[in-house]
Amino acid sequence: MTFGQIIKSFRTEKGLSQPEFAEQVGIEQSYLSKLENDKSLPSN
Repeated sequence: MTFGQIIKSFRTEKGLSQPEFAEQVGIEQSYLSKLENDKSLPSN
């Protein structure tokens, strides 16, 4: 399971949309989308 798959699984288990989850964690929805699709990795 990739990092993006883990994030998406967690978000969907909580019943949250990307915009809702992004707002709760303090990031842009577009960045969350990139993370979930493994097109970006978070920095340390």
